[in-house]
Amino acid sequence: MIKRHIFIRTAILSLLLSLLTATAESEEDFVVSRVQVAHAFDQAGRPVSAEQIQFLSSVHTRQPNAALKLIGFADWQDGLLKAEIGCVDHTTCLPFYVLVQDAAIPALVHGTRTELGAPARSLKNYDVHVGETAVLTFEDSESRITMHVICVQNGDRGQKIKVASRDRKRFYEAEVIEPGFLRGIL
Repeated sequence: MIKRHIFIRTAILSLLLSLLTATAESEEDFVVSRVQVAHAFDQAGRPVSAEQIQFLSSVHTRQPNAALKLIGFADWQDGLLKAEIGCVDHTTCLPFYVLVQDAAIPALVHGTRTELGAPARSLKNYDVHVGETAVLTFEDSESRITMHVICVQNGDRGQKIKVASRDRKRFYEAEVIEPGFLRGIL
């Protein structure tokens, strides 16, 4: 009787463990394609080809073929346009930036940023920008932990901003030290 009870408990625990492992494996990221970004431009009434899109870094979403939207854009440099893109469902991905080559998008004034549905305003040059990857360091007298994070807020030196882990499951508060480098706040 006791052996049977132990066997049943072991079988239940094994089943639960296999279910947890399967759930963890199913949470994969999907890479955003240039075609998806070009479609977001097209939906905003500003068509560009997929060949004109240049990613600043690899961008991932939690759903395959996630619907994207064009949040805003600004003149960048050497004929490039910097565009902020986000997922329609904001829980699917963080906003990110792409560059568009040879963009002939009307109503773009040099040095201004155009947000869709909002008037043009000046583009502030922050040390860290939303969607960019930065290095976050937690440090005390005995140890140092360094990790790559994604900025959730813009910020300048000395400002406190929120950042997310690369898997977007944990959020931290950090102080901007210099472009791309942050100090963790415990």
